[in-house]
Amino acid sequence: MQSLEFFDCNCSFGMRAIVNPGSFYKLEDLTDNMEHCGIKRALVYHSMAREYNPMVGNDMLMKEIEGHPSLYPVWVVMPHYTDEFYTPNELIYNMKSQRVRAVKMFPSPADQNYSISDWNCGELFGILSDFNIPLFIGANQISFDEIYSICTAHPNLKLILTDITYRMDRNLYPLLKRLPNLYIETMGCKAHDGIEMMCKKFGAERLIFGSGMPIYPGIAATAMISYANISDDEKKLIAGANLQNILKEVKL
Repeated sequence: MQSLEFFDCNCSFGMRAIVNPGSFYKLEDLTDNMEHCGIKRALVYHSMAREYNPMVGNDMLMKEIEGHPSLYPVWVVMPHYTDEFYTPNELIYNMKSQRVRAVKMFPSPADQNYSISDWNCGELFGILSDFNIPLFIGANQISFDEIYSICTAHPNLKLILTDITYRMDRNLYPLLKRLPNLYIETMGCKAHDGIEMMCKKFGAERLIFGSGMPIYPGIAATAMISYANISDDEKKLIAGANLQNILKEVKL
């Protein structure tokens, strides 16, 4: 089995309202766990951007990951109409100046509580699409109908669905068939032969490696790919090449 260069699409750090037993919150614990699991690089966001305020948390992220070349910033974004966040044009300007190439959203009522319909987020989705900026969003944040609406209204927007569960395949498969701009994070592909079936039906190019650390163990996420019954070339794509290719297409 060849050595894989894992590039994690779904990591975070920082204090949280609830620190799950066995998890961690310090940046140094994240980098230590990455080294232990063989994860070379990671896209990361700050917990305070989710649980407190995106502007504050994004600023904390940039300051705290300085000097960590293996960590790539992901900004949490939201609609701008209440003046709590950048306008879309301001967002692009600031992402370009700070070399941020990916964004994440937390629209659910349990988190930042806003509609992701086009009347609220269409302008944001449009500019992300214009600049090929990938959008990461959790399956616990969005409905299947909303996924379909976003991906069809913005066919050039790459949407990476994270935090799926093994019970979602009956809805994910028809979405993947109809939406070429939809990608799936691997951490939740825990159904029997889940990775293998997705590769067979939709191609390894649609799968992006993610661990979900610190909530979930990184070593389990890497093992799912390392020991999957797929080719070495497919493993290489999933482990890091797919994410690297998506980030190369960003036009900032």
